[in-house]
Amino acid sequence: MSDTIRLFIRDCRVNLNIGLYDSEMHRTQPILINIECEADLSRRYDNIKENDLSAVINYRPLYQFIRDELPKLGHIYLLESAAEKIADFCFQDARIKMAHIRLEKTAIFPDAAGAGIEIRRSRP
Repeated sequence: MSDTIRLFIRDCRVNLNIGLYDSEMHRTQPILINIECEADLSRRYDNIKENDLSAVINYRPLYQFIRDELPKLGHIYLLESAAEKIADFCFQDARIKMAHIRLEKTAIFPDAAGAGIEIRRSRP
């Protein structure tokens, strides 16, 4: 069994132009995004003075993708399609073996905290 490392972004709020219904077509709505990525942990990080980002999987590009690039894609009909775009971005880093993406519409129903989907993808 090998050691693994998981990086995550939790409860990132992004306004997306997303949805199928007429009420969702010409406006953005808040989406709560959670992402977990898993990779093999190839070494230990014992040196507390180490600061080489190439030695780790940097979560900042992933954060920037969901905050800056995902909204620029225009209207997205399905949460599943947005999740696939995020998974594709995760797998641009060859070290990532698994991505778990959860998207939740937080303003879709007045009496529910949210409704959404989760996908889990493994590297082929």
